[in-house]
Amino acid sequence: MPDVNLTVWLFQIVNFLTLTGWIMLTIVALTHLRRCQLDETARILWAIVIVLLPLVGALAFFIVRPGKQ
Repeated sequence: MPDVNLTVWLFQIVNFLTLTGWIMLTIVALTHLRRCQLDETARILWAIVIVLLPLVGALAFFIVRPGKQ
């Protein structure tokens, strides 16, 4: 059985948790976007920003908070 390096193992755990957090943040941002009272064009543009700019797009959405609910 090959020797498992502890550093590599911990790095993989951090990668998995980062990926999981990013996916959850994106899903939450898109869910909030559906509830916002915005016109269709603004909604589409925000969805593109959230999806194409992985972490920055979702964080920008929560900072700006367009179309308060």
